[in-house]
Amino acid sequence: MSYAKKSNGTAAVCRAAAEQRRCEQPALYMKEAAYNMSLTVYSFEPVVDERSQVLVLGSMPGVPSLELNEYYGNPRNYLWRVLYGLFGQEVDEEYEKRLEFALSHRVAMWDVLKSCKREGSLDSNIRDEVVNDIPGLLTRYPNIRCLALNGTKAHDTFMRHFGKTDAASRVVCLKLPSTSPVPTRTMKTLDDRLAAWRAIEPYLSSAD
Repeated sequence: MSYAKKSNGTAAVCRAAAEQRRCEQPALYMKEAAYNMSLTVYSFEPVVDERSQVLVLGSMPGVPSLELNEYYGNPRNYLWRVLYGLFGQEVDEEYEKRLEFALSHRVAMWDVLKSCKREGSLDSNIRDEVVNDIPGLLTRYPNIRCLALNGTKAHDTFMRHFGKTDAASRVVCLKLPSTSPVPTRTMKTLDDRLAAWRAIEPYLSSAD
C-alpha cells in the first residue's frame, strides 16, 4: 500500500507561520510566494494499493495542496466532494480518512507530472515538465483498469507521453472535466461535475 502521508503537527506549524507572514507582512509574503512557486515543484507519492481499479490522474498539485502536502488540498476543489458524492456520502474532515475512503472504494490517486516549474497553480504556467512512471505503476497494480484523467492538461500530457504504450492500451482512458474550482461554460457546479464523473462507476466493483 502506498500513502501520501504527512505530519499534522508540522503542517499546522507551516500553515500558522505562512498565515502570520501574510497578515503581518503581506508584501514580503507575496514576494516569497512568487519566488517559491517559480522554483521546481514536485508531485506526491501515489495513493494506491492492490484493490485499486480506477486511477485518478491530475496534472500537478496546486499551491494550496503543496502547502498542505495533501491531494486536492484546496477546499474549493471539487474532487473530494465528487468522489464522496458518487457513493452518496459526506466528505470526511480528516485527510487520512479521505485517503482511506478512496482506497476502500478502489480509487487510486497520482499526477501525470513528477515535477515542473510553475508560478501559481495554473496549468498554463507549467514548463520544464517531467512525467511520472505511470506505465510502471500500472504494471505493479494490474487491477487498475481505468484512468480518470482530471482535466485537459492531465489528459493531453498523458496521451502525449504514454498514449501509445502497452500499459495504456490495456486500460480505459477517460478525459473528465477538471475538478478545479474555476467554472467553465458546461461545468459550473458540483452537480455538473458529479454527473460527468459518474463515467468511472462501471469500472468500480463493489467496495469492501
